[in-house]
Amino acid sequence: MAVAAAPIQHMFAQVKESSLFANSATTLGGLKSSQNNDIDVLTVTATELQERLAAGTTSTLELVRMYLDQIDRHNHEGLKLNAIISTAPVDLLTERAKELDAERANGTFKGPLHGIPIVIKDNIMTDSALGMDTTCGSFSLVGAKAKNAPIVDRLLKAGMIILGKANLSEWAGAKGFGLTTGWSPVGGQTQSPYVRGGVAKGDKLLGHSTPAGSSSGSCVAVAAGFSPLSLATETDGSITQPAGRASLYGMKVTVGALSTQGTSPLSPLTDSLGSVAKSSHDLASLIGIMMDEDYSHFLTESWQGQRIGFVDPKAWELHPVVCSRNEALQQKQKREIDERISVIETAGARVVKNVVLPQCDHLTWKGEDALETLWNHDYKKAMDKFLSLYHETSIRTMEDIIQFNLEHADKELPPVFPGQQMLEMSLKSNISDEEYSEIVDFLRLTAKTNGFDRIFTENNVDLLMGPLDGRIVTIAAAAGYPAAVVPLGYADELNGRAYGVTIVAAAGQEGRLFQAMSAWEKSMPERKPPPQLTNWAAAGINSNL
Repeated sequence: MAVAAAPIQHMFAQVKESSLFANSATTLGGLKSSQNNDIDVLTVTATELQERLAAGTTSTLELVRMYLDQIDRHNHEGLKLNAIISTAPVDLLTERAKELDAERANGTFKGPLHGIPIVIKDNIMTDSALGMDTTCGSFSLVGAKAKNAPIVDRLLKAGMIILGKANLSEWAGAKGFGLTTGWSPVGGQTQSPYVRGGVAKGDKLLGHSTPAGSSSGSCVAVAAGFSPLSLATETDGSITQPAGRASLYGMKVTVGALSTQGTSPLSPLTDSLGSVAKSSHDLASLIGIMMDEDYSHFLTESWQGQRIGFVDPKAWELHPVVCSRNEALQQKQKREIDERISVIETAGARVVKNVVLPQCDHLTWKGEDALETLWNHDYKKAMDKFLSLYHETSIRTMEDIIQFNLEHADKELPPVFPGQQMLEMSLKSNISDEEYSEIVDFLRLTAKTNGFDRIFTENNVDLLMGPLDGRIVTIAAAAGYPAAVVPLGYADELNGRAYGVTIVAAAGQEGRLFQAMSAWEKSMPERKPPPQLTNWAAAGINSNL
């Protein structure tokens, strides 16, 4: 099906208009001043904001203004982080905020995140009534209409307010080879607020200067104070990797635990939802709403009685194909992990060191990467189903996307990122149903049964921990298990980038992850906000400050 080329100029103009935030905050509800001058958007948590809302010292309307101010300062201006593709129209935000404030005043309280702002990854469908497109970072979907994904309805029912849609790797990273994480034609290149100098020209997929995952915009938005929370998706490290690079607490829930309807897909075997926050308590509140579970009793802030296996950090590093090795940084991370293990043991946890988890090269089927073979098979069918949920769009199939990109190559296939190999390969998968089942069984056996389950049973532990700068989360994806990340440290001598530790539990054991995350937050050094932003604010560089 050919897609007409003419509308691209109009669509590009649309995106430019919706991405401009000048004066959006100053006109919000006619507010001329704020009671939030003492709130630091770089460090404040949703829990602390809820306390202020309950005390009546702020309002949701004022919080919206506060966060839009910060987006104004540093999304397209200031540090030019490009974390947000679009914000909701001011009149709609005003109406929603006033409604939530009125409910609170009248005694209606919808839960721990009532009145709290959030941003949503732009591959998760939001209803046109909210005033934002769901583009997946592609010009092909600018102006397309959709209804809310089920997970979005759940957040709205809990009293949250959606500020905007976060930038991402186009098509959640499943487009072509060589793309830098966090880049999309619509949103541009997401930049880490921690990295001095931004993404280095020619850096690798997960290079030290990159934001490191398709949910980059969601994570940068929280780290940069654009929102206290964000909702995102993960297939293989899409949340956990950028959460670590943004010094956040993040989690991808058990595959299949939540409906991923209305989110751009790759494969139902590995696709999942999750979120990021500045604290384990905030994350537990948000994941709790998503999962309809109360995780508060897991937030013990204690290591006592926890049972944890640690992989050998030396055995888990990012492959040089995706990230150049830095010996000094590797040694620094290892020292810090060893120090953290000592703290955890001293605090009463049972620790087993150097447990052996299968590596990614063990996920090979008939000489091919088993996960990639499976993804190639599932991608087109899943994408066509996703596209069918849109209305008022001519993009209905994977073939439509590919053709659109060819016809608008100046925007969609620029010289720096000219490929769409993953889209094209999805049309060529020819494995049989029998072979597909064989691959699924092989992956689950290798990663789940002979991987995590064996470690948990043989070592009498409930969790596995190790450096995020490795691909433990890929093995978790193959197993379908939940994965979390906590902050570890900062590469101050390199470029300032953050890095973290990943934690994996068995299916349905998100509570154990929260128990470990709350203990980590209580016992380990406090996470640091991005120095570039704290220094910017301290110097009063922006006239809006």
